Parts: sequence; C-alpha cells; structure tokens
Amino acid sequence: MKAMNIFESIKKEFTIPNAYSNWKDYRKALTDLILQDEEICDPSAAKKRSIAVLGAGPCNDLDLKRLTTHFGSIDLIDVDGESVMDGLINQGQEHCPNIHIKEGSLTGVSQELTERFFNRLYMYLMEKGRALTKADFIERSLMEFRSIEEALFRNEADLSNILPVKSYDMVVAAGLHSQLWSILSYSWHILSGNVSEQIFGGDVIDPEPLHDHIREVDDRLIPLINEAILKSSKHRVLFSSEYDPNSPSEGAWQCIKDIRQRFTGGEIELRESTLEWPFYPEQRRKYTMLIQDIKMC
Repeated sequence: MKAMNIFESIKKEFTIPNAYSNWKDYRKALTDLILQDEEICDPSAAKKRSIAVLGAGPCNDLDLKRLTTHFGSIDLIDVDGESVMDGLINQGQEHCPNIHIKEGSLTGVSQELTERFFNRLYMYLMEKGRALTKADFIERSLMEFRSIEEALFRNEADLSNILPVKSYDMVVAAGLHSQLWSILSYSWHILSGNVSEQIFGGDVIDPEPLHDHIREVDDRLIPLINEAILKSSKHRVLFSSEYDPNSPSEGAWQCIKDIRQRFTGGEIELRESTLEWPFYPEQRRKYTMLIQDIKMC
C-alpha cells in the first residue's frame, strides 16, 4: 500500500462516528451561547451581521440553520473544505446562500504539507527497515516536522488573508486550538505504533520529544492566532477549549491562558462558563469545555 493511501485511511479513521447524533445537546448548548446576545437584536438587522467559524470541520457542534436566522453572512473556515461541505449536506444547508466555505490554514501548514510529513517519514522507515533505532525515528520525525514548520505564519500580516481586521461581527473558535496538529500527531502515533510492534518487539517509542517540540511551537503560534482572531472581530469572540488543568490538552491550555492574560480589567469584557462535550461516548471520552466569551469594547 502506498504512503498516500495509508494517510487517506488515517484521515478517515480520525472521523468520530455518530458525532452529529451524539452531540445533539452540546450542539444546542453551544449554539445557544453564540446566539444569546444576538436574540435581542432587531431581526431586520440580522442580514447585515456576519460570523466566522474557525476550524469548522463538519459542523457537528453547531446548528447552522439557527445561525442563518441571526447572521446574513456565515464563513466556515477550515483547512479541509470537503469536510465542511459534508457537514453542510448533513444539515441540509449546502445550498444556503448565507453560508460560505473558506478553505485555509490558521497555522500556514496546509493539508498537503501534513501529508508530506507523513509520506516522507513513512518512506524513511521503509528504507531504513530493521536497521532503524528509536533515536533515528525521533530525530527524523523532528527533522520532517521542522521542514514543514518553515510554512508557519510568523506575524499578523500572514493571517490577514484569512482574518482581515474588523471583518466579522462575531468570530467563533470552538475546539480549534487542540486540533491544530491533530492529524499530524495522530498519523505519527500510527507510524510509531507500527514501528514499535514490527521492529522493537512492542517496546513503545517515547512521544515526548515530538510533543515537547509541538508545545514550543504552540507557545509561539497560539498568541499570534488569538491576536488575529480578536482583531478580526468588531463586536464579539467566543472561544471553546478543552479544560482540564490536571491533564491539559495541547493547544487548548495555551489558548485559555493567553486569553486570560489579555483580560486586564477593562480592555475587554471576558465571561467564562463550561459545557460538557460528549466527544466519543462509545469510548467514554468526554471533555469539559471552557467557554471564553469576549465582548469587544
């Protein structure tokens, strides 16, 4: 099997089965939060209002039809436009003129570059065979990651095509920050598991060197992304991040801390609340999501 075909299979495995039905209550609660300040608006003004949903994916966590009654323009922004279209079709909104799919990466790293990371690492493993050592695998993994890192956004101007300043009335980033490297990390763990079984007799490869490097990247990148998000909104931004201080989700915790650090008593109005997200009931995986609702002054 070719590396490209394996990567496509991994992407399909990454899809959470029955998410739309399992997330019914969470979808209603999150959509309620988005619309809570919009309900008091003059309905006739709704068609003039705009919203961006970042990392929209298949939109299983949002009621798109309800959003269309409060926003005349809805941009669903994601690196995977096909996944977003699947979500529109699932909710019967594929022909809605208010909704627009905007394909783009908030990190600068495209799907193609993520696939290149996997393919190059896979081919390296094939060429090395049983001569591979754990040190070789980690060193090559970091080298391949650093090669795609060259595409990372470095400043706000790099994000201006996706998030122009004051371009939306509201911006939503729900579960975004923990997903920035999710497919790349997941595909790495698939390779790592196979190598451990086939070459190292089940002896697990320590993932921490890669995780540590991703943390370092997120420490630099997430404040930059958040700055662009905040500046792109005229009135309101809503973040929803996995909240577990004892076992923090990579990316989510950096977002939470960054937003709290920006709240300095008057520059922005920050409201926090929590929702339970039944992420994968069949595997008993659920998250407490911290909602950080920001009203711009």
